[in-house]
Amino acid sequence: MTTTPPLKTWIPSWIFLTFVWGMSFFFIKISGDDLSPLQIAFGRVALGAITVLIILLIIKQKLPNTKKAWVRANIAGFLQHTAPFALIAYGETHITSVLAGIGNAATPLWTAIFSMAFIPKDKITRNEYIGVLTGFAGVLILVGIWEGNSGESDVIGILAVILATACYGGVVIYTRSKVTELGFSPSSFIGAQLIASTIQLLILCLVFTSTPVQIGTSTIWAILFLGIFSTGLAFPLVYKIIRDVSSLAAATITYATPIISTLAGVIFLKEGLHWYQPIGAILILYGVSLVQGINFSKMWSRRGDLNP
Repeated sequence: MTTTPPLKTWIPSWIFLTFVWGMSFFFIKISGDDLSPLQIAFGRVALGAITVLIILLIIKQKLPNTKKAWVRANIAGFLQHTAPFALIAYGETHITSVLAGIGNAATPLWTAIFSMAFIPKDKITRNEYIGVLTGFAGVLILVGIWEGNSGESDVIGILAVILATACYGGVVIYTRSKVTELGFSPSSFIGAQLIASTIQLLILCLVFTSTPVQIGTSTIWAILFLGIFSTGLAFPLVYKIIRDVSSLAAATITYATPIISTLAGVIFLKEGLHWYQPIGAILILYGVSLVQGINFSKMWSRRGDLNP
């Protein structure tokens, strides 16, 4: 058994990730003033790829050098970056950044569902079943399904975000089954994913979008934040927390990012919430906690004896 590093050595990374991922929904909304969803996703992954390549140069690591690795990097890149980044940006053309941030917390529910479907050897507990059902009940309440497709309860926008979380959940299972066995470092493979995603999104942008009429200063800063901080620096850091502490410690970021995204949306964008949406958010987060088996009273004293 290995001991967990002192909080002061990794909690700054946890706070950084909570902040940059929570604020990403605000900056996506800002950049949507000048750019299409595909263009936002392209700018984000392109800058993220450049950032990771600089990190690899500093730590003296190389990109994967096999055909199999690059084929799988293309699949993983589509699931982790291309599709969800574009879907969330599209979702935010219909709904508030607050709702997008809350809906994004459903990711672990999809991971559990895909685990049940594609990894039969994983034993599913009663709590996990209850967690999935509770979480999706929360999604329905969050959408305000009884109100139909109107205003902030725009079903299309919420479904786009939920589909993005399904991609995130799917890539976890794909990584476990197809990527880990390749033996490349997380930073190296993330670099390959981001390069692959950049090429995918460049092609999609050339085919489906037109040149922006104008790109304001606020949009430029928003894309810089999304690319450098929310993507390029974030993914290596989260893998560092998984490696040094545990996957459960990294998973708790899921609970904190909606707080940041909600505060940013309410304070800076003057967005509001319907009375039922906080109830839906609580049910989603409670369902996620059941699925992940997280006991918050023990979380911060947990030894790092779990395999990420």
